[in-house]
Amino acid sequence: MKQYFKIAVVASALMSVVGCQSTNEETTAVEQTSEINTPVVSTFDALQKQYNLDKTVFDSAAEFKIYSEDSYSLMMDEWNEAKEIYLEVEQEPALINEEYSMFSSGSYSAKYIALIKSANLQLDKLKTYKNKADTVLSDAIAQMNYMQSIDVAKYYPQDFSSLYNQYKALFVTVIEEDIAEAQTEQAEFLTKAKVIEINASLTIHVKPLEKEFSQLTQKGFKAIAPISYGQTKAELDKTKKAVQANNRDQDLIADVVAKTRFQLEHLKNMAAEVKLLKAVKNGQFEQSVLEFENKLLSISQAVNGDDYRDQPLRMQTTEILSAVQQMHAINNTADLEKKIKELNSEIETLNGTIEKQTDTRANVQKQVLVLTQQLERNDNLINNLNSVIATYKAKEDAEKATVNKEANEAPSDVEQQTSPALETVQAQEAVKEEGTTTTTDNTEEVPVESTETKVESAEIETTANETSEQVKTTDTDIETK
Repeated sequence: MKQYFKIAVVASALMSVVGCQSTNEETTAVEQTSEINTPVVSTFDALQKQYNLDKTVFDSAAEFKIYSEDSYSLMMDEWNEAKEIYLEVEQEPALINEEYSMFSSGSYSAKYIALIKSANLQLDKLKTYKNKADTVLSDAIAQMNYMQSIDVAKYYPQDFSSLYNQYKALFVTVIEEDIAEAQTEQAEFLTKAKVIEINASLTIHVKPLEKEFSQLTQKGFKAIAPISYGQTKAELDKTKKAVQANNRDQDLIADVVAKTRFQLEHLKNMAAEVKLLKAVKNGQFEQSVLEFENKLLSISQAVNGDDYRDQPLRMQTTEILSAVQQMHAINNTADLEKKIKELNSEIETLNGTIEKQTDTRANVQKQVLVLTQQLERNDNLINNLNSVIATYKAKEDAEKATVNKEANEAPSDVEQQTSPALETVQAQEAVKEEGTTTTTDNTEEVPVESTETKVESAEIETTANETSEQVKTTDTDIETK
């Protein structure tokens, strides 16, 4: 690309130097003006990042074409030229800072940035046009979007092409600042577009039904089953009018189309039955009538088990219909009311059971709390009793130890206190002293032991009796609960 460009430049320079110089001077002036306030890109990585950003913007700018084809074309020309420069640099990154042309001092990167700047100017214009047109031509834009959504061009390509040219002209009028004229042309466009839209809706939804009905007409269904044929035609006309009046109401269209489709199938079935009857030889219709009667019998047997064959066929169908209605009424009233009453009764029973269970649970919780407190009191009394018994045993053991010690130490003390001089006197009064000693010993030891033992025993018995009575009371309360 680079070599081709240089050869072309040299050839043009040799052919007309003067003309090229004047042209190049103008181009250089434009380039220098464009390069003012242009960001500098000196490395290939920076250029690559800028290119990726620009590619995202301009490759998705097709929506702006409708607002001004001239501005859009200029923008895309600038972008395509910038893209070619980038592809050259991508193949040979060393070109990025070299001069792009011998007639200018700008580098490849500077030329790329200048082209992008020019393209951005056109994009800004398109955005301004878009803001104005979206306000003035909002109805026309919405109409065209809907027609494209139902693919009107597929069914009416010529009409749609003409309409689209009229649609594009509206944006030109807006750009020329003739808002009043644009609104007038928009009204004309909407009138024409609505007609095409309705025709497209009829083609999509009604035309297939009309085609099928026409085929049945050609097959002689009007003569075979005239009543059903008339009903089907009336339903088809109703569907066509509904689509014309409400061509955007998809739910309504689906409903009327389904009804017409049902009538078409009914017409086919009725014509088939009539053909079967006409095919009976020699007027022997009894077998056909018996088959029909057997079908009615199967229905009556399934409904209530009755047999209506002793009545005319019309009466049989009437009786069967009445039985079905009664069965339907019974199923919808008596059975349902009975079930409702049963359910209400079950609900009341469950509510009563829940209340009783709630009360019982509360009482049980209260009893458990009372018994727990009584058990705690009993445990405290037992602990106190054990403590008293342990204290008494400790005292008793200590007293016994003291008495035994005094008894063992008494003879040695008497011997130490008695002098040899008194042995004679002691011997003479032995009888008297023995009696006195015995009496003294008895009065000192026995009363003390018995008194303390009796007092402590009385206290223990009293405490034990109280504890026993409390335990008995607690046991009685527990049994009562």
